[in-house]
Parts: sequence; structure tokens; C-alpha cells
Amino acid sequence: MFPDFYATAAQVLPVLLLALIWESRFLDRLAEQNRRPRRTDPDGVLFWTRPRVRAYSLFIVVTIMAGTALALLVLAGAVPPGPASRAVLTVCVLLALATLLTRVVVDVVAATRSPARALEPTAGPTETEVGPTSSAAPVTVEPQGR
Repeated sequence: MFPDFYATAAQVLPVLLLALIWESRFLDRLAEQNRRPRRTDPDGVLFWTRPRVRAYSLFIVVTIMAGTALALLVLAGAVPPGPASRAVLTVCVLLALATLLTRVVVDVVAATRSPARALEPTAGPTETEVGPTSSAAPVTVEPQGR
């Protein structure tokens, strides 16, 4: 009665796994970010420290892979289809989608956030500050002695 559900779950879960872990440079950004708690670093994070991100990411990966395995086992006839397997697969897909939605929202908000006032670009130097800007030779600034 639900063969399309299991086939769809077996196809969708690995795609969600790829979107969550390997797309959008998630692991690269995670390695570069300061993830110290705010109690030790004022610029740190409130909750998502490195150990928590590691644990949650691995939990999501294991959950998605277990859901994919369950869907394949149902399709192969090794596990009988039923309400329990549908419920487990539904939870796996919804958890992956909720995590992906959260990551998308966080990334979009971070990418479109107005820069801080101190980080706003200032007007470029004028000709009187560094000399003519149209010359082909680079401008050399000599250090002044004290």
C-alpha cells in the first residue's frame, strides 16, 4: 500500500544528507568559526559549541543513514512494512528537513545581515592624501622616523 513512500524515502534521505553535510561548505565554515562558549569568550556562542555541533551533526548523519537503511530493507522485503516503519521514516525525513530549514534560515540571515557600523566601508582616499591616483607607478609611502 505504501511502496512509493519507502522508495521516495530511500531516495530523499541521502540527498538531504548531502545537502546538510557536504553542500554549502558547512564543514569548512564550521572549522573556521569561533565556537567557544560566551562564558569564556564574549564573542562566543550561547549553545552551539563544537562538541554540541559535533554530537548533533553525527546524530543527524546516523539518523538519516538508519532511515535510508530501513527504507531499503522494507523495499527488499527483509523488514515488513507497517505503521512503525512508516513512523520511523517520517520522523527521519522531518528531522532532516527541519535541520536543513534551520541551516538555510541561519545562512540567509547571516549573509544578508547589515554590516556593523564599524565595518562599513569608508570613502576611498582622495588625491591630496596619497598623491595622484591615475599614475601607472605605484604610490610608495616612506616610514617617518620618530
